[in-house]
Amino acid sequence: MIAANKPPRDSFKQRHHVAAFTVLEQFSQGLIHFARNNDGSVSEEQILKAIDGLRDKEDLFDTAWAVLESDLESIKAREHAAVRHDPFGRLLVSRFDHLLEGNEAGDIEHGALSRTILQPFFKVIRMMVGMDMLQEIDREIHTIIEAHADEDDELRDPIEYWDHLAKEPAVRSCINLVFARMALHFKSYEHRKKWLLQLVNDNLPAGDPSWTFTEEHCIRLLDALFGDVRKTLAVPEHSAELVAKLGSEDVSTLREVVKAIDADMATLQTS
Repeated sequence: MIAANKPPRDSFKQRHHVAAFTVLEQFSQGLIHFARNNDGSVSEEQILKAIDGLRDKEDLFDTAWAVLESDLESIKAREHAAVRHDPFGRLLVSRFDHLLEGNEAGDIEHGALSRTILQPFFKVIRMMVGMDMLQEIDREIHTIIEAHADEDDELRDPIEYWDHLAKEPAVRSCINLVFARMALHFKSYEHRKKWLLQLVNDNLPAGDPSWTFTEEHCIRLLDALFGDVRKTLAVPEHSAELVAKLGSEDVSTLREVVKAIDADMATLQTS
């Protein structure tokens, strides 16, 4: 039997890891069977025959595909976040929606972020924070929404609704933790900033007119995303809570990251 050595700690990855090894395990058992019947050796022809045998066992791949399909649907829903159906995604975007075209920032010709950034944004969040943590917080936020829901919610103005929800202390705490985790990845600030620029531009969906995510866009986005982290660090009792969750070393890293963003913002404002 094939041993799944050191599976990834993120169970999102681990589920796929296990599903893939289930298929490989079946393949290896077929080869072992051939080898036992042929003096311990397996020919190229027998390997190809084993693959053909797997191809006919459609149900063998059902479990692996079901795991992948379920997670792909979850990712797709997050990337195309609907206001009512993906509250967590909407709350994440609310941190920088004022920078998006059509809002306070105006149009993309005057520096606003194209809405095509949403898809790569959620990809960045998943990569930096991890699906396990995102799913856990997603559940917490849905629980909070259910606890505070009332029959008039569906009649409320959407902007008012999300502003109200975003100010809920438990929700704000959840979202702050997501962005604090993300900010820790910017310890090597200049290197990570270049990485973010490249990743976003490489993953922008095709559009007309084309739009490029620039360094200025990147700096303003980071400033908006980590704004509440900055506020938390400025209040001793709040920063102490962050130390309890992340540890003093990580909080020191957050201070350095915020300092680097502030320096970038100051440069933008004087240029």
